[in-house]
Amino acid sequence: MTPSERVLDERGRPCPLPVIALGRARRSLQAGDVLRLVADDPVVLTDVPAWCSMVGARILAQESDGPTHTFVIRLG
Repeated sequence: MTPSERVLDERGRPCPLPVIALGRARRSLQAGDVLRLVADDPVVLTDVPAWCSMVGARILAQESDGPTHTFVIRLG
């Protein structure tokens, strides 16, 4: 089975809501699948790496374009 990618657009939602969305999405995915999170709350810059560390996920890419932050995360 090939890994899938899901996009979570959490712009306009304050933390911890983007991280909660990551946790919910993770329940329906498998190890190796990829989540792309787009958010504009600056707190994601610390919350997402902490969440990844807690659940054994890996940040493959991180980009900021103005107030918008995008993370590409591979589930462990």
